[in-house]
Amino acid sequence: MSITAESVLDRLDLDRLLNDSQFEWDLRQGVIFNPAKTRLCLFSADLLSGVYKALLDEAGEAWSLIFKHCGQIWGARLARRLDREFQALGQNTLGELPLSTFLSTVRGYFAGHGWGVLDIEVERAQETGIVEARFRESVFAEVIRDPQDMVDPMMSGILASLLSHLANLPLDCVQTTCISRGAPASRFLISAASRLEEVPSRLRAGATHDELVGSL
Repeated sequence: MSITAESVLDRLDLDRLLNDSQFEWDLRQGVIFNPAKTRLCLFSADLLSGVYKALLDEAGEAWSLIFKHCGQIWGARLARRLDREFQALGQNTLGELPLSTFLSTVRGYFAGHGWGVLDIEVERAQETGIVEARFRESVFAEVIRDPQDMVDPMMSGILASLLSHLANLPLDCVQTTCISRGAPASRFLISAASRLEEVPSRLRAGATHDELVGSL
């Protein structure tokens, strides 16, 4: 029997974890719990739009730094939460999963929550020491209409924390392309912070994603 992403996710019971028909709804308290008994928060497009507009008004261009910091906190909590949820469902923690299973799990989780289609690419990681990611159908790009700035800084923070959790090392993440700028997908580089320090300035100078991977 061949191993596919779908068969891996079936074994992990991810469909059960994301199946809203198995959620518990407490209308009096206004809360929702998934099958692992985790309390959920609905992160709607309207909420995201409101937070972005408020930050843009209060913090100006610093909104992206705040979003990335929030993403780092969120990503770290997400990793710990997935560990607890999988254990509650009788599965291994993220760090105990084979890499291919981890990648399929994260992809399914993001898609299941409607955030977008995330592919973490490790094909060149052994050669370059850099993990790449590709994010399509981004909820951030749908809500944040800014042709000048990269609109997925929260995703950069989430990816940095998720991969740090998996590697048990402090990692950073920098976005290199963005759907809001006409790219077919938002792309990211994840590695040690010291290796990524010059990426923002090189992006402003016109370097492409692949040029950066080849030179770092």
